[in-house]
Amino acid sequence: MYPFERFSEHAKALLTITQAEAEKAGFNYIGTEHLLLATFGKPDFHSARILAALGVMEADVRSAIAKAIKRREGRVSGGVIPTSRVKRVIDIAFRLCGERGQSHVGTDHVLLALATEAEGIAAHVLEDLGATRKLIEAEAAKLTEPES
Repeated sequence: MYPFERFSEHAKALLTITQAEAEKAGFNYIGTEHLLLATFGKPDFHSARILAALGVMEADVRSAIAKAIKRREGRVSGGVIPTSRVKRVIDIAFRLCGERGQSHVGTDHVLLALATEAEGIAAHVLEDLGATRKLIEAEAAKLTEPES
């Protein structure tokens, strides 16, 4: 798909956290909801800073996701795989990164891609909590330093 080295260090950490979120919840797949939860993974993620600036709290996101899907009990065996929608979000993140002339996909690109995709659970949760694509884009534009 895409070379892992094209992700910023923070985006790589976000992907690791995404998998852990899916496994912890007992799913054998990675959905957009797991990506969204991972955007809060570390306070210095651009995605976490953008969501904080928009007043979107992790607890509210977790609550909205819990209402949308049922948590599964038990451990996942055989690993977890990303859904086709998650693959589409990653494609969009790479496109957004390229459109901005940047070389590495950051957590801000992933967050914006979740809102841009517009159909997954994460997109609906973001919209319901007032984090529209336009607002996310405006906050991302305020970040002047590159994400590590």
